[in-house]
Amino acid sequence: MNVTATLFGQMITFIVFVWFIKAYLWEPLTQAMESRTKKISDGLAAAEQGQKKIEQATIEFSTRIDQAKTQASSIITDAESKSKNIVEEARVAAREEAQKIAKTSSQQLEQEINVAREKLKAEVAAMSLLCAEKIISKEIDKKMHDKIIDEVVNK
Repeated sequence: MNVTATLFGQMITFIVFVWFIKAYLWEPLTQAMESRTKKISDGLAAAEQGQKKIEQATIEFSTRIDQAKTQASSIITDAESKSKNIVEEARVAAREEAQKIAKTSSQQLEQEINVAREKLKAEVAAMSLLCAEKIISKEIDKKMHDKIIDEVVNK
């Protein structure tokens, strides 16, 4: 055998081998690597977008929490002021009611006092008349007169 023919055969085999590798292995392998690279870069981009969305959501969440706290504090303040107003109105109403009751009671007491005075006047007048009748019906004597008055007073 000849070295040239062997060398020439090896070259042809090498060229066929390189063509086979390029046609059936190199391009699919390169395409698979490019596809994988694209998937990885897309995944990284999606991860960055997700991270940005998480940051935006965190900012929005904290903003809403702050708004909710502000709104809750304003609601609490309003409720406290309303409760103070209600309590003050109740106090004023209670004072007015107490004053009305006191006024009514004093008027009733005054009426009862007036009724008692009138009764007392009537009784004194009746006793005076009774005393006068007894004195007039008896003879006018100082001892008898005092005795009649004591008798009427005791009754």
